Amino acid sequence: MKRILITLTVVLLSTSAFAQLIANKTDKRFTMGLDFFNDFQLATPDNWDARMFNQGFSCALTYNFPLGESKKHTVSIGAGYTGHNYFSYSRILNPYAETFELEQYRGVDGFKRYKVNCNYIDIPVELRFRIKDAWKIGVGFKVGFMVMAKTKFVGNNDDGVKIREKYCYISNVEKMAYSVTLRVGYKWVSVFAAMQLNPVFVVGHEAPNIRPLSVGFTFAPF
Repeated sequence: MKRILITLTVVLLSTSAFAQLIANKTDKRFTMGLDFFNDFQLATPDNWDARMFNQGFSCALTYNFPLGESKKHTVSIGAGYTGHNYFSYSRILNPYAETFELEQYRGVDGFKRYKVNCNYIDIPVELRFRIKDAWKIGVGFKVGFMVMAKTKFVGNNDDGVKIREKYCYISNVEKMAYSVTLRVGYKWVSVFAAMQLNPVFVVGHEAPNIRPLSVGFTFAPF
């Protein structure tokens, strides 16, 4: 994941001038955006020891419909992908069970990391406003359809042997995610925020009540 993010960042920065030239020669009906963000895990219970930094990534391709006669302001709708990583010092021992059991690992020797990874196919809708052709403001809403939720544990087992343990398609995860979004930017770089309105896990089942607030940057050269 880190290598993918670094590679994408280098490609974006190295091609910014070329991308701007293309954008100036098109009618800007399509927009391709890449989001790099950190998830702040809000409303978590005491038994879920969340990490502060939870890097994530999303991308979307949207079609821009002009608002009235103005070509500067648009209603944009499209499709995209979002991947969230919720790191924690708490571990779900039985991710396929009806009721979760959590074990705490803060300060435990040999513990490296534990995360829940959630992947969605998105349908974003945004109202986008341009000010003097350079400044941009976008207010929107997106619906995410769960593709897969999985966990990864790196640490020592009961015998002190380092292991990497993965579980895919874990239980008790909401099948859809509803989020409000906000972007404020200059040319092709924006500050981005998204607040998920419903929890990641189904309420109950001793699952952690995670509601992510995503904050980061959007790169939209095209």
